[in-house]
Amino acid sequence: MSPPSRSGETLTYITLVSLVAYAAIATDLYLPAIPYMIEDLGGTTSDGQLTLSVFMVGLAFGQLVFGPLSDRFGRVPVVRAGTALFLVTSVLCALAKDMGFMWTMRGLQGAAAASGPVIARAIVRDRYEGNRAAQVMSTLSAAMAIIPMIAPSIGALILQFADWPAVFVALAVFAALVLAALSRLPETTSNTTGERLTLLKVLSSFSEMLRRHSFLGYQMAGSFSFAALFVYLSTVAFFLPDVFNIPTSLFGYAFALTVFGFMTGSLINARLVMRFGMNQTLKAGLAISLLCAVVIVVLSANASDYLYVMAALSSIFFLGVGLTSSNASMGAISLYAHRAGSASAVYGFTHALLASAVGAVAGLLYQGRLLEPALIMLGCAMLAFSGLWLIHRQSHNQRADT
Repeated sequence: MSPPSRSGETLTYITLVSLVAYAAIATDLYLPAIPYMIEDLGGTTSDGQLTLSVFMVGLAFGQLVFGPLSDRFGRVPVVRAGTALFLVTSVLCALAKDMGFMWTMRGLQGAAAASGPVIARAIVRDRYEGNRAAQVMSTLSAAMAIIPMIAPSIGALILQFADWPAVFVALAVFAALVLAALSRLPETTSNTTGERLTLLKVLSSFSEMLRRHSFLGYQMAGSFSFAALFVYLSTVAFFLPDVFNIPTSLFGYAFALTVFGFMTGSLINARLVMRFGMNQTLKAGLAISLLCAVVIVVLSANASDYLYVMAALSSIFFLGVGLTSSNASMGAISLYAHRAGSASAVYGFTHALLASAVGAVAGLLYQGRLLEPALIMLGCAMLAFSGLWLIHRQSHNQRADT
């Protein structure tokens, strides 16, 4: 078989970035439209926030469906079906006449969006091995990180010329473009079988993978690191004015600081992982985040006196998350090469649900100061770092058995 052309590789790369970015673009693009949507549909602010929550729940559970299906029927047909469902639900969101219908469609849209990242991770694992897979995933993550920085501005621009349903129409157009690109994407798995797929087998895989020490270690490292990021995002709009006397209108700058740190970490990881290996780079990322979290907690009592120091520490903390994210996900999925879709589903489901739960707890415990969010971020960093013990324990046991 002849190697893929440069243009073919570029199209594959752009398609994979689009798949990984489903969740980000489906949330961030429509953020500016929420006030107009709830006013038109007769909802409240909490009703509008609920459209984000139900989307995240759909995103978590959808991965348990699309991941195993891609092992059974192939990556491309299943992600095409998911993208088509994303397109349809986007149109239906645009046609919503009440909040109840909007919640239902957003939940289904989240489930459909799950097909993108869960199958993109499996495709990367199909095409690449070990450190190279982590390198490619880091590059994809860095490219995808640009979307949260620009999507709200694009959404606001759309609202200058059209009403809020146009934002969902834009999401449908995005899905249509991805569908067109998927027609050129080659199938990457040859392990599909005629074996019947049942809920019991899906749950059995879930239990099996989370009982494996190394998989659980990578899961803890990636999920708790990402949960720390969610703690920050769940409380930053509150502690900026409460602690630093910075208006919430400047939230975008704080958000950009987070994205910049994560993107920088992902780009650095793409260079370091091939030299030092996946586990060593993962360890470095976890250590950076943990050390930053400790300093943030120590300074939190007088945080307002250290505005620029805290801003730098936050960015470096998320640089550590960028070093961690791709290594953790590829480390976990690489343990199940012939069931990459199922492994990606288990990892992604736990990842999304844990991050959402910890972020919600952080919001509930917030008391108008930085201490509580900082302590929760430190707890997450410590749990993420403890995942290394499970990874090393598995490696030690395997060496002892040989």
